[in-house]
Amino acid sequence: MATTATDRTAALEEIHVANNVRALDAEHVHALAGSIRLQGMLVPVVVQPAEGDVALGGWKFELVAGFHRVAAATELRLQEIPIVIREADTEAAAATENITRKQLNPYEEARAVKAMLDKGLSEDGAGQALGWPKARVSARVKILELPDTAQQMIGEGVIALSAVDQLLAIGNVSPGLLDAVIAFLADGNEWAAERLAREPGWVLDSALRDGNVKAFAAYMNQASAHEISELRLGKKTEELYAEAEKLHKQITPHSYGGPPIRFTEEDVDQARAAGVLIEFERGAAIIVDRPLYRELVKTAVKRTVEQLRAKAAELAEQRRQDRKRTGGAPVDPVAEAHRERDRQLREVAEQAHGVNLDLGDSLMNNLSTVDPASMDVARFLVYSLLGPDYASGYGQAGERIHHLAVAGIRLVIGELRQDVTKTRKDGTRGRLRIDYGDARQPDAALKWLWRYVDAGKTAGELYGRAIVVIAAEQYAARIVLPSSQRTYRQQWGSHNDLAAKALKKLAGPHLPASLKQLEKAVAAANKHAEEAQHAQRATTTRDAAASAEPPVADEQLGGELADEDLDDDVDVDQDGGLPEAA
Repeated sequence: MATTATDRTAALEEIHVANNVRALDAEHVHALAGSIRLQGMLVPVVVQPAEGDVALGGWKFELVAGFHRVAAATELRLQEIPIVIREADTEAAAATENITRKQLNPYEEARAVKAMLDKGLSEDGAGQALGWPKARVSARVKILELPDTAQQMIGEGVIALSAVDQLLAIGNVSPGLLDAVIAFLADGNEWAAERLAREPGWVLDSALRDGNVKAFAAYMNQASAHEISELRLGKKTEELYAEAEKLHKQITPHSYGGPPIRFTEEDVDQARAAGVLIEFERGAAIIVDRPLYRELVKTAVKRTVEQLRAKAAELAEQRRQDRKRTGGAPVDPVAEAHRERDRQLREVAEQAHGVNLDLGDSLMNNLSTVDPASMDVARFLVYSLLGPDYASGYGQAGERIHHLAVAGIRLVIGELRQDVTKTRKDGTRGRLRIDYGDARQPDAALKWLWRYVDAGKTAGELYGRAIVVIAAEQYAARIVLPSSQRTYRQQWGSHNDLAAKALKKLAGPHLPASLKQLEKAVAAANKHAEEAQHAQRATTTRDAAASAEPPVADEQLGGELADEDLDDDVDVDQDGGLPEAA
């Protein structure tokens, strides 16, 4: 960039001010005006010689940088301002200056990139000038292909950059449908924009259901009876559909609704070839051309009738063979009923293949993202995680909640314990002893646990209370219990161990310092005991070798140590409980 530094000035009316790539900050302009009024303009604006239409318009210079300073000078009605002239070989100087000088939002970056491209730079050239990869330049250019309202919503952060491709996929096929989606989002439904990138089909459905949308759209999986009625397919097709309903009822008398009118891959290919198909990564394709959709539905109805006729003929032949096999004798009604049931189930099973696809599309389009504040979502996740109620004597029912109550809540809640410390003859208190109740009768702990969880009034409270229950079991010091009652900690196995890692991040910062000090003390005691055991083992081995007698077996040593009378209040584990299960 060739810049000529000079002390010259230029009249404001000689400087062409193009549309800036970002909106001017009115407060900043007013503050600059106050500063310039007191001290003058200390930093000159950057201009370049006018060219082309700008020069023909009578201007001598074109503003490159200093838009706020020019606005402040205009507010002060100054006649001249100091300038620095930048040579005209910097085609995109203004845009580059704006991007590098101050952080822009994606929409403003898009306008800046467009200004550079309009000056003749390629996307590669713009990327080099800005220090951006070409992919970022291309992504910003895509923003300007959207309607103005969508561009503004991207600049405001309402619509994520990751949703631009989905919006373009809609707009390239049906601009009217894109306008409907943007209008839906702008009409107080900004909350739905965050689902655009993951579930564009859901947003599209919501936009079509909201208000009077003139654009047409239909899923290319199957046509419902309601759609067939609304499409007004003509007398011939209506008669065929009526026949299809009759045949469907004849073949599967216990089924509900009319026959499924499904589309084939050939139907989808036809819509794709016509350029009227919107396809997303997930969910069924969407056709936006009503006339073509009507023709495809007609074809699908005709194809369905032919299939049902073939099935009806096959059924009639099967019944004829049954009558021939029995020689006209009365048919066992029970056996006939069973055969009829099996046949109908086979027919229903064929339909189930398509029904499962419909289920998958519906779930992915409507449930892939849920409201985190929904109590229904919270209840499902929390209560399914904690498990069913404990039922003593009935297998493993409620085993998890029983363990959480016994090994966690029972130990950390004051009202569930009782001080049973004895008083000595001299009136002083004896060694502290706390009774935590019988682990085999956890009714009080279970009652407290469920009352605490059920008291959650919001989704956040319900999640939090469940985490409290789980964290209590994970971190409670089992050293307070007799050795016979110390249990293993619950293993929260999960994909890539994500559950355990998340629990550690959630509960870790809130563990009291006293617990950490206790763990250190237990670890130090265990370490000292282990060192003594290793030293004893080494001494025994040396003595045995010196006397040429067989060394003492590890098992014997371990048994001797195991027979030592350990006080119930002394732990044998590094973290206050038994070692965790492998």
